[in-house]
Amino acid sequence: MNIGTRLIMASILALLFSASASADDNFWLAVGHGGQRMLSADGKTWTQVGSWSKPGHNQDDLNVAANFKGTFYVGGGYFSCRLTATRDGKTWNDGVIPGSSPVFGLEVMVGALFAMDLRGKVFKTVDGEKWHLVATAKMPPPTEAMRKFAQERSKDGKPVSDTQAQGHWIRGTAQGNSLILGSGDYGPVVAFDPKTNETIVTKMAGQETKNPGPKRVAFGNGVFVVVGEKGLIARTKDGKTWENNRTRDDIGDVQCVEFNGKEFLLTHTDAKAKTSRVMKSADGLKWETIDWPVPRHVRLLHGVLYSSSYPPTKLARGQDGGKTWEPLANPDGWHFKAYAYGPLAGGAPPKPASK
Repeated sequence: MNIGTRLIMASILALLFSASASADDNFWLAVGHGGQRMLSADGKTWTQVGSWSKPGHNQDDLNVAANFKGTFYVGGGYFSCRLTATRDGKTWNDGVIPGSSPVFGLEVMVGALFAMDLRGKVFKTVDGEKWHLVATAKMPPPTEAMRKFAQERSKDGKPVSDTQAQGHWIRGTAQGNSLILGSGDYGPVVAFDPKTNETIVTKMAGQETKNPGPKRVAFGNGVFVVVGEKGLIARTKDGKTWENNRTRDDIGDVQCVEFNGKEFLLTHTDAKAKTSRVMKSADGLKWETIDWPVPRHVRLLHGVLYSSSYPPTKLARGQDGGKTWEPLANPDGWHFKAYAYGPLAGGAPPKPASK
């Protein structure tokens, strides 16, 4: 089999071992720029188990991680997709998903692992080895800001086509109500149904520029919340019908939304004071400003909140749903961007060498 048509060779045996993995075999995985991968047995003390280069914004970027059938899968890339996976935390096998852009979403649903790339394409695997394109979202035409951004990156200075201008779309995903929702730059939200492979694309109001921030969609209490620039805080249950798909002058740009297990947490830049603020909501409609020290970007993992903010080396673990935060040691300056939790079918990872 041509290596360009397969992803992770080590995953072949994962199916044989995953059924016997116990709760004691579960680990935390964190990933970041430079291909950095860190594992933890308790979610507090981390050990680096892999890296490709010094952290930078390039093809070594790792954006997202998931555990599927006893194997950790990690996706990223810059110009194109890049993936790596391990079933023991020691041996990592690298590959790509043919025909894909950088990967920003990995979701496990209905016995399969789904990957959503930057352009809204959705790929599926049931064994971790063979990936199939199952959906291609029909994105809206590029905005003038997108054309300008693509033109600035053009090496030959020639006018860019619509395809070239559509360089950045999906930056993160969430799952719920039997759907996967992807959200990203310039406003499009892709709702994907894994049972039918159908997609619905909604252009969110007021999203005109490249708005940094990977955590723009979250699911909890039966609803999705999607955020963005100019105070966008929208809610949907099915990816078709939306509430509050509008901008708000009093909110300013919204950086992050995450569900803490009980309610949504949202960080935004106060439009008047130009400072970072935090709000919470149980239903995604009624929001209350709170005085909690929540980092600008956070991720929920196995019931625990982690910082995923700038600088990416500043690591903290949230308590009480994000009301208090515990700083975690990171003396080597590893980059923490995305997280995953689950078993390693190949056994426990190597223990860190004593210093």
